[in-house]
Amino acid sequence: MELDTLDYVKLALVALLVFVFAPFYGFKIRHRPNWQRATFFVMSFTMIGGFFQAAEWGFTVCPILYRGTARGYHFFWAEFVALALLWAQMLGNWRQFKFFPPGFWLWILYCAASLLSFYDAPAQLQASFAAVKALKVIVVFLAAYNFLQTQEDLHFLLKCLACVMLWELIAVLKQKYLDHVYQVWGTFEHQNSLCMFSILIGMVFLSVAMGPKHKDSNFFLLAYLACAAVVQSSFSRGGMLIFGFGTVCVILASLLDRITIRRMKVLTVLGIIGVLGLTLAMDSIIKRFNDRGNEESKKTREMLNLSARMMLQEHWLGVGWNNFAQVINKPYHYGDHIDYWQEVNGNPVDPNYKKGTCESLWYLLLGETGYPGFATYLFLIVVFLWWSLRNTIFFRHRFLGAVSAGIFFGSLMNYLQSFLERVLTQPRNMMLWFILLAVTARLHVWRKQEKRRNALEARERRIIRRRMLQMAQEPQRLAA
Repeated sequence: MELDTLDYVKLALVALLVFVFAPFYGFKIRHRPNWQRATFFVMSFTMIGGFFQAAEWGFTVCPILYRGTARGYHFFWAEFVALALLWAQMLGNWRQFKFFPPGFWLWILYCAASLLSFYDAPAQLQASFAAVKALKVIVVFLAAYNFLQTQEDLHFLLKCLACVMLWELIAVLKQKYLDHVYQVWGTFEHQNSLCMFSILIGMVFLSVAMGPKHKDSNFFLLAYLACAAVVQSSFSRGGMLIFGFGTVCVILASLLDRITIRRMKVLTVLGIIGVLGLTLAMDSIIKRFNDRGNEESKKTREMLNLSARMMLQEHWLGVGWNNFAQVINKPYHYGDHIDYWQEVNGNPVDPNYKKGTCESLWYLLLGETGYPGFATYLFLIVVFLWWSLRNTIFFRHRFLGAVSAGIFFGSLMNYLQSFLERVLTQPRNMMLWFILLAVTARLHVWRKQEKRRNALEARERRIIRRRMLQMAQEPQRLAA
């Protein structure tokens, strides 16, 4: 790896931010909870990476022209803000700070398993790009987990994310009506990335809005409607279907939990808005589902999935993290069937054209990180889904249960759509995902603590009843 002068300047700036700015700022706000909340909001907003259009908020060391999932060592402003928030939490509340929250080692296990793919990686530099990106994101998880100390902190976290989505809607409406963009992408890399981001957090907003009544219920309903408008404006075929399916799941779960007047009112409002929205946008939606390139896009995805299966058959450890875009091209043979398909259809084949990366996250994991990476990744999401489900059941009829249900369905919808998209490898979506994983881990801890308290209280009640019974029987024994 050869670094130029600008790369050294960027590395010096990284060192300054990590070793000077973050500790200093964290020290200054260690006993200022309002400043820490403001810092968390800044982290949440910088996560989307732009104001009105996509902008890589940060800088890249050793950037290269490459069609993989990482094109250099990129450092995001959101990560530096998260690191500063970590310092504030460590210095201000050392006894309650957790370096290794539940789920931390599951991600580290996935990263370690994926590092095994370096063995067969033809381009280890590109593999190191992905490894650094995956390891850095854990800072967001730690910052979000340690930020959540009370239920009020969770309310604030969700309000921050709601404000972010309302701003994203402004960016989307600007692109749609002022810039006349057909499929908007907002501040994201692609419309599918924007769509999956909105689905992931939108299900949480809907579940909380339909949950027990609280002062922010209507605000979260507004945030959900913003997510719905964003998804509709993206005209992502899979995204619109998944969003609708997820909405139905959340509504059914809420009604199964308890049918209330508020939930029926919310359902009525959503029904009216949904009918009006579909009426106004139906022509555009039908046109999107009948686009001429749909069939070709489907075939290309199938071809790339086949390439991933070929890679897995020959390399059970994978061809290397972030190396799919390397081995799909010459001199490797994994893309030959794509060229053959083009020739059969009478299309010219440019030998210098660089093919892209597999769109399906699951096939991409199998091809790049092999069985170890795929298995540990699957283990990670199954564990967190199980925690979310248990949290939902334990905290049912409560705000925390509504949050858990929203995370469960939002995550599940993203995992289903990951058969078509690799969006969870992209930094914006990955950071939101890790914030919600941190919420799940914190609720998991609260559930275990409450169960222990309940068990202790039940034990104390049994002891008191036993002593009272003994006291009642004592006069009888004395008389005998």
